[in-house]
Amino acid sequence: MALMTDLRLARASRRRWLKLFGAAGAAAFLLPVTSREAFARPVFSDYPFRLGVATGDPSPDGFVIWTRLMPRPLDIEANHGMPRQPVEVQWEVARDETFRDMAAKGTAVAHPELGHSVHVEVSGLEPARPYWYRFTAGRERSFTGRARTLPAAGSRVARVRLAVAGCQNYEQGLYTAHQHLAREELDFVYCYGDYIYEYRGREVYQDRSGAILTSVRRSTGDELHTIDEYRRRYAEYKMDADHITVSGPICDVVQQRGLAASARPL
Repeated sequence: MALMTDLRLARASRRRWLKLFGAAGAAAFLLPVTSREAFARPVFSDYPFRLGVATGDPSPDGFVIWTRLMPRPLDIEANHGMPRQPVEVQWEVARDETFRDMAAKGTAVAHPELGHSVHVEVSGLEPARPYWYRFTAGRERSFTGRARTLPAAGSRVARVRLAVAGCQNYEQGLYTAHQHLAREELDFVYCYGDYIYEYRGREVYQDRSGAILTSVRRSTGDELHTIDEYRRRYAEYKMDADHITVSGPICDVVQQRGLAASARPL
């Protein structure tokens, strides 16, 4: 089948973020890519890549790669184990799993204003092929992730392999389906929403049939209100071993649930 020549994935421009998050959030997005104050060789109290890595927003010549430095993901009082200063993070994208054939690499800065997350827009790659990527901060190296670029616009492809996921309530089930996705050679994963739930942790819950069931596991904390509480809940979901293993670019749909009444960069 032929891909539509006008197929474009919506990319978030700075203007869009300015409107969405306001001046405070926008200021963080406008921070310089490099900083003399950044820690080039930080020492962490624990493994900082506990949330794994992720990729999304694929295009024929690239994709976005993501990670977050969070040695102590559930400890809000200790700032999740991170200093309140920028930290340099090196990133690499390779054509092979051993990283002998390097396609792109560079240095990003994990800013405390953005929860020490890193978003890198990788470009200049070949269409319709897999790539492998990873991050390094100080002496610590992340897990290896796998990404895939889209076919060139107007080209013909034999097949498209995608997965659909959503409503992944942490308390109501395990992520064995994510483990299955990790074994698949997917072109992308479409997440239609409810990536997290903002309710307080519950020992029991009532399903749609009216049955009272015991939660498989309990979320940390009360109902979410602050950005630190949201970051902790996201971390709790992403620390699940099966969740971390999901591969393939992810295309998300933002819904009201999980963001409550305030939209902020997490």
